[in-house]
Amino acid sequence: MLLKLSQCLLLALLLVACAPIAKGPKQDPLSQASAVSVALPEFVTTPETTLHWRSDLRWLDDPQGRYKRRAEVLQQGLQKEFERKGYRFVPSSDAATYDVVAIALLGTLQEQEKLESVFRLYPSLAKPAKGYGVGTVLVAIAPAGTSDIVWRGALEVFTYPGHLPVEQRYERLEWAASKLLASIPTLPAAAPQ
Repeated sequence: MLLKLSQCLLLALLLVACAPIAKGPKQDPLSQASAVSVALPEFVTTPETTLHWRSDLRWLDDPQGRYKRRAEVLQQGLQKEFERKGYRFVPSSDAATYDVVAIALLGTLQEQEKLESVFRLYPSLAKPAKGYGVGTVLVAIAPAGTSDIVWRGALEVFTYPGHLPVEQRYERLEWAASKLLASIPTLPAAAPQ
């Protein structure tokens, strides 16, 4: 009896070993992202915290200005995400708690030595996806009027240049903004004045 049971068990194991392994659905590279952020203890927020864009978002590797609209949409996406978290932007650095600087580039941060030394962040997508490029977005926050960065973040995402409809590209830029700023604390509601 024990022999028959062990033979049945062995047969079942052999059948299982020969069965094809079911693979999960293939993950769309465009839904993958890698974000890294660092906040120093000096990055303190309150309901009264205000932000100011030190400069418009720059798309680094775009000397002909082809990505000007994308840079604008990405900056708007970042601002919307900050505002969703309760932060208010002011027009002057003098009235702001913190200045915000943002940069975008095609490729990885490791390919930009100067930026890498400033940001010291190393996001990395799991593995290259055939036919897709990589784009990186960097954001730094410093006390207004200083260059002392108290929060910095980097996000790498797969890009699919020229193959996505414009509307979808802009949606992805807003999605990237929310992924990048995920570690920024949401402010409690400000007290009425």
